[in-house]
Amino acid sequence: MLGVTVLGLAATATATPTLAENWKPSPGEAKTFYDADFMRVDEASGLVVVRIAEGRPNGPYKAWPAGKGPIILYALDCAADKWIDLGMDFSGDQGPPKGWRKGEKIEDIKGAVGGAGRVACETKDTLPKVALP
Repeated sequence: MLGVTVLGLAATATATPTLAENWKPSPGEAKTFYDADFMRVDEASGLVVVRIAEGRPNGPYKAWPAGKGPIILYALDCAADKWIDLGMDFSGDQGPPKGWRKGEKIEDIKGAVGGAGRVACETKDTLPKVALP
């Protein structure tokens, strides 16, 4: 699983194949799911990269119409309880955009990412640590 998850991120926001998706219900939220296979820690910054989506839990999400809700990418600074908006992914195969580490950090992870943010921060030490672009 660890080797497969590394392949899911692109050097830029351009499309790249995502080999595995493991969408799980976000704790405390009826219609929000997070991709457990996509979560990882950036070696350079220590930020946790996560993606969430609203809708059905059984992907793949590539055929979703925009009205169903996009996949949303976040970078989490768990120690500071802050997050960076990495944008929306309508196809399920995008990674963080160029310069993403310099994005504005906003307060309250739970307010933006919900239960998935709590899971990401609680499991940070067990997530794969990868060199992200």
